[in-house]
Amino acid sequence: MTRFIIGRAGLLALAWLVASVLIFATLRILPGDVAQVIGGTQASPAQVEALREQLGLNRPLFAQYVDWIGGVLRFDLGHSVVTGTEISSELAEKAEVTIPLTIMSLAVVLLVALPLGVFAAYRNSTTLGQLVSASSVLASAIPVVWAGLLGTLVLSSWLGWLPSQGFPQDGWERPFQAFRSLVLPALTIGLIEGAILFRLVRSATLRALDADHVRTAMSQGNSRLRALLTQGLPGVGLSIISMLGLQAAALLVGAVVVEQLFSLPGLGTMLVSDVGERDLPKVQSTLLVLTSVILVMGALVDVVHRIIDPRLRAEGEE
Repeated sequence: MTRFIIGRAGLLALAWLVASVLIFATLRILPGDVAQVIGGTQASPAQVEALREQLGLNRPLFAQYVDWIGGVLRFDLGHSVVTGTEISSELAEKAEVTIPLTIMSLAVVLLVALPLGVFAAYRNSTTLGQLVSASSVLASAIPVVWAGLLGTLVLSSWLGWLPSQGFPQDGWERPFQAFRSLVLPALTIGLIEGAILFRLVRSATLRALDADHVRTAMSQGNSRLRALLTQGLPGVGLSIISMLGLQAAALLVGAVVVEQLFSLPGLGTMLVSDVGERDLPKVQSTLLVLTSVILVMGALVDVVHRIIDPRLRAEGEE
């Protein structure tokens, strides 16, 4: 197991390094002169050149990359070239919106996918089971923007239950108001991603119901439901854990997108604004942090899967 964890840590470090190179290179090939954008249309050529030198943009790209990645490894993300503030402090401030939104969305995914997926499989031959399955297909096909607008129309405009836009200026100092402002965005992402996970849970549960060990449990006098709960669902859980890593990554990306729709001051809103202002140090650091979170979640899922699945543990010991 130790060898497996060390191997995964090595792959994680390699993937992180490759991602950092791709992020840096991609942002450098964007059209437009960063110094000219920051200096504005009224800046003279001399002022633009001075700004370029101040930002280090006239140095070789390799030297710029080494300086940036060296700072990241020392937990120094640098300063914004637009506001002059520390990037790490701005990321921490915006993450207070994005991280809770992602966690709430994941809770919605689990609440939707697990019980309904098992129910639809268990009642697969009934009209209600087929109706639940068809509803999940419909929900997974709905675009995020359209789902957000529909939710705003029903839950905010018609019923008046939830705010449709914004986040309290004093943030989590008013926890109830902050929580309410994230409910509608979390439902928007969570219901769509939950419909995707639902299909996996339903398929895995159907396979579990036909598995030999579940049939054996039923032949020993257990009811179909009891055999499923005691013998079938533990195997379903292993499939779900693998999928949850991908779902968490999708939720984080979805949260970045949906923040624009609901005017939430999170990482997504900040990222779009920074791209428009060509604040490259801030954009590349934000992208690298988000990529790091996704890579770490994937590695943790692999390790957890290895720990709880005896078949994988046995393969590793051979």
